[in-house]
Amino acid sequence: MKCVRCLNDQAYAVSEAPDGSGAWEVYACPICHYNWRSSEPDYITDIEKRDPRFQLTNEEIAGLGRFI
Repeated sequence: MKCVRCLNDQAYAVSEAPDGSGAWEVYACPICHYNWRSSEPDYITDIEKRDPRFQLTNEEIAGLGRFI
């Protein structure tokens, strides 16, 4: 699955609605550590509609470690 923040293909489902309804799933990205629900609005989950100011490149992610 593609991460909606960094566009890497390593995102995965970590949880789903506990009632078994399939109403939502939670996804996580091990690269940029972003998490999101499948029930988020399109401007969060649709890469084409997401505000580009909130995207991260691999270079930006690599540079984040210097702040830790």
